Amino acid sequence: MTLSSCQTLLRSNGETTAYNETNTVTVLPTTSDPLPITDFTPLFPVELQDNNISQSSNQENAISLAEFSDNEMNNVAVADPNLINENKSFVLDLGMIKESDYRFPLAGAKVISPFGGKRKHHTGVDLKTCPDDTIVAAFDGVVRMAKPYFGYGNVIVIRHNNGLETLYSHNSKNFVKPGDVVKAGEVIALTGRTGRATTAHLHFEIRVNGQPFNPNLVFNLQDRVLNDHCLLFTKKGRSFAVKSVDSKSRLMAGEYSYLIPSKGAY
Repeated sequence: MTLSSCQTLLRSNGETTAYNETNTVTVLPTTSDPLPITDFTPLFPVELQDNNISQSSNQENAISLAEFSDNEMNNVAVADPNLINENKSFVLDLGMIKESDYRFPLAGAKVISPFGGKRKHHTGVDLKTCPDDTIVAAFDGVVRMAKPYFGYGNVIVIRHNNGLETLYSHNSKNFVKPGDVVKAGEVIALTGRTGRATTAHLHFEIRVNGQPFNPNLVFNLQDRVLNDHCLLFTKKGRSFAVKSVDSKSRLMAGEYSYLIPSKGAY
């Protein structure tokens, strides 16, 4: 398998991309309210007991490590019933995530269409380098969905044990399938223009409980690094409100640890 990459950044031609999904997450203003103590138990359908299972996503070694439902493997906007139990909120402290535990999904990319966009319904950001450039997983996780899907074209959805899901679409080729365990920085696809796209690029989304919110709250899209603040997710009816909190406020969150998936954790 040959993977290509490029360093040239291409300028936007003013493209816009429309998607069928209209659910949005309200972004609330920064606050200094105390944050809840959070138990970051891996949020996957089943927990396997075999600690000797490899986490490789190579096709010859791929093993189905999570028993997702047909709905989870065939639809983008799927609620996670394990995300919120008794509590109505959870906190993700981005500042506690080690540099080795995340990767920007498309190295050297330029944003050509922001979240929301001119028509206010762009559910992610469009990132561009060149055709057939390598797309990598943003965090450790397990692939929930990988298939052609309406205007998204070839799409991949990865569920992470920090409560988030990331989506990568318009891919010319997917290298993973549902149940594959991936590590942050692992190549999962190549950029393309499948689905509703006018140029080869990566449409990148970050979702909570199946609902998209601005990826710029998680990543500094200009510098292509993780932000250093806390995100507080609060359930509001069928939706989630998301607000960022200065990293100094993490001291009010109580004991915190970002769980690094280990063999058999899924």
